[in-house]
Amino acid sequence: MAKKNKMKPRELREAQKKARQLKAVEINNNAVPEIAAMPAAEVIAPVAEKKKSSVKAAGMKSILVSENKMYITSFGKGNSAVLEYEVDNNDYNKTQLSSKDNSNIELCDVDEVNITFSSKHGFESGVKINTSNPTHRSGESSSVRGDMLGLKSELEKRFFGKTFDDNIHIQLIYNILDIEKILAVYVTNIVYALNNMLGVKDSESYDDFMGYLSAKNTYDVFTDPDESDLSKNIKGNIKKSLSKFNALLKTKRLGYFGLEEPKTKDTRASEAYKKRVYHMLAIVGQIRQCVFHDKSGAKRFDLYSFINNIDPEYRETLDYLVDERFDSINKGFIQGNKVNISLLIDMMKGYEADDIIRLYYDFIVLKSQKNLGFSIKKLREKMLDEYGFRFKDKQYDSVRSKMYKLMDFLLFCNYYRNDIAAGESLVRKLRFSMTDDEKEGIYADEAAKLWGKFRNDFENIADHMNGDVIKELGKADMDFDEKILDSEKKNASDLLYFSKMIYMLTYFLDGKEINDLLTTLISKFDNIKEFLKIMKSSAVDVECELTAGYKLFNDSQRITNELFIVKNIASMRKPAASAKLTMFRDALTILGIDDKITDDRISEILKLKEKGKGIHGLRNFITNNVIESSRFVYLIKYANAQKIREVAKNEKVVMFVLGGIPDTQIERYYKSCVEFPDMNSSLEAKRSELARMIKNIRFDDFKNVKQQAKGRENVAKERAKAVIGLYLTVMYLLVKNLVNVNARYVIAIHCLERDFGLYKEIIPELASKNLKNDYRILSQTLCELCDNGDESPNLFLKKNKRLRKCVEVDINNADSSMTRKYRNCIAHLTVVRELKEYIGDIRTVDSYFSIYHYVMQRCITKREDDTKQEEKIKYEDDLLKNHGYTKDFVKALNSPFGYNIPRFKNLSIEQLFDRNEYLTEK
Repeated sequence: MAKKNKMKPRELREAQKKARQLKAVEINNNAVPEIAAMPAAEVIAPVAEKKKSSVKAAGMKSILVSENKMYITSFGKGNSAVLEYEVDNNDYNKTQLSSKDNSNIELCDVDEVNITFSSKHGFESGVKINTSNPTHRSGESSSVRGDMLGLKSELEKRFFGKTFDDNIHIQLIYNILDIEKILAVYVTNIVYALNNMLGVKDSESYDDFMGYLSAKNTYDVFTDPDESDLSKNIKGNIKKSLSKFNALLKTKRLGYFGLEEPKTKDTRASEAYKKRVYHMLAIVGQIRQCVFHDKSGAKRFDLYSFINNIDPEYRETLDYLVDERFDSINKGFIQGNKVNISLLIDMMKGYEADDIIRLYYDFIVLKSQKNLGFSIKKLREKMLDEYGFRFKDKQYDSVRSKMYKLMDFLLFCNYYRNDIAAGESLVRKLRFSMTDDEKEGIYADEAAKLWGKFRNDFENIADHMNGDVIKELGKADMDFDEKILDSEKKNASDLLYFSKMIYMLTYFLDGKEINDLLTTLISKFDNIKEFLKIMKSSAVDVECELTAGYKLFNDSQRITNELFIVKNIASMRKPAASAKLTMFRDALTILGIDDKITDDRISEILKLKEKGKGIHGLRNFITNNVIESSRFVYLIKYANAQKIREVAKNEKVVMFVLGGIPDTQIERYYKSCVEFPDMNSSLEAKRSELARMIKNIRFDDFKNVKQQAKGRENVAKERAKAVIGLYLTVMYLLVKNLVNVNARYVIAIHCLERDFGLYKEIIPELASKNLKNDYRILSQTLCELCDNGDESPNLFLKKNKRLRKCVEVDINNADSSMTRKYRNCIAHLTVVRELKEYIGDIRTVDSYFSIYHYVMQRCITKREDDTKQEEKIKYEDDLLKNHGYTKDFVKALNSPFGYNIPRFKNLSIEQLFDRNEYLTEK
């Protein structure tokens, strides 16, 4: 056994200093340069910017510590972890755990400060790479570094029932907490959007009727609470919610989410629809209560178990929604895809026809190509860009989607069935890449290999892209029985109710939101699955019995697979036909018509009740370019059509948003939107002209557009389409970025509620406190404990007296009323709702952060007409005088987050706020 090489104190300090310097260099290499006071879209990333650390690129996945052992893992297939080495923390003896075939890294040396290893594949193969030894960072007696909040033990007890001297359990826990954070954001946004849909004409109701909905009550209790044994107060709240629920149904705005009441005289069908909608909204409300409120006095694990414990009628609705989706996909799959299937059977001579049909179902429905670890689409694009330019000819425009789909399917079969090793090799190369440029090069190299293999097949596909051929194939009968897909087809019984619940949430999200939510959830469940696998392995073998409320995560492998399916079958739903009149009203309003216009007048303008050929040009133009725009739908969900039109008249704000759109895109917008463009004018002048057009946009500009136009009329139509597209894009970017900014504060509120419940378990002074009475109480108590001695478990405050004193000043500059109102404004996205009221008063618009906080501060200082005059808030005069947000006011409002100093600083200081959250038009 190798003898432990003890360093002298001075040598140890020098080695630690060198390790810190190496780490700093690595961090600096990975960091995006900060550019203060610039809009996000104007921050230009350096060429070939590093996207990952050299440690990750070389294949090391994690260093896990358990008592006196250290376990080093590498990246395996997909997101799997390969246990590579066990290291004894006493003498640094190492034992290789991986087999020769599975090993990805070579461990060279371990000492008190550094771990040195090299990659066996890819990134600088054989070159020694240093990373710090996690067991000696803290200088504490335990080999496991403590957390700065001092909550590690409480979290372990909550999730596992006991504490551990390792960093494995807490990493698994952090992944679960990340799931709750992402759900907090999306459910908050859904609740706001549903409440926002109640906005009718001049009056908008924001009583948050969703906040009173609970999955504890059945539909019968909801519709007739007097027959229940609930308290008088609860019955009153239910009746208010029922009134709002019925009002929401009458607006027809649920049609934006694809929800549509059946057109039938059968009242049972209509009532069944309303019952399903109630269940959906009640489940959303229940999730919100689980992730957005202090649960220190209740069962914290309701989020993962309530769906299995409530009345079965809720689960029946989830089954209905999932089965409805699978039925629409599965019904007549072969007949619906017979043209493509026929072409593939003709071309893929080495495959049985039944096998091709099963693979095509896998490709179209389950979308297994998205789970390969690389992009089939990008490979095909690289192949055509470099070698197959003829396939981009205009002659293929009408069949391009079909042609590309068939090409992608052939590539999918290659990696999914024929050459699995090539796919794994490509994944490994991409993982070892350090920059986007390197990744592009890897795709280009792979495309070059594929071209020789698939050139003839691609030519064959192109030759079949003939209208007559496709028409004949469409008429032909297919002799294949749908039953051959029975083993492939999915139904609701294949999914756990948690997965079905996540699918239900996607009804209220757009395509990008669905992708972001599901991608995050899949990643987190996949990580949890890997941690559990390592913990249960014979080499590590640590206790991993989750407490009752978290047993769901024992099925993390299954849920990961199910969420892949949910991600692939979920999509933004087309607006319901029954909501068309409501949508036309919103569309005309957002284009500048007074929203007081009557339904009859809308029908008259668009000729909705008239029949005849060639008379519905304007109706079709509005449908195609406004109603069917996902950006229009987003604006109606989160804003108000009339207010959006008013905000668009603010050239200063529009110029700011245009400033975030890349110059090349501005050039294209200018050329397509302006009737007589001066392409030699400056970019500033072009942006200014576009801003002027958006400011002056009127419905009258479009009412004479011809849908079936030719010549000059067609040019005018295309210009009108471009102007509407630009207008909706600019307003979408404004609203979406403010929603994203608000999301950061939603997460902070969620964490505050959670952490307050945890601290109550270990700090007697908090036992009798209620966060709702004063949201500053947690930060205030932790600061006082530091000032009164060494009793605070919070190391952020304990180890930094100067910053602690700053937090105390901010706490004293706030009050309970101010912070309570701030919390409620965050929870209800008040900044987005009140944007029109205050954005015109801002003197300088230079960031979404500044817009958000100016509007927020105006909302906080707003006097309510029907309440007693409040005492003037400390910062009110400066706010009105300077026409911009007050920095000290931001810090005072954020003082409830002061217990977590890094989060407090990032949310309070504009230069530290993560501008990568902002969107740009690409």
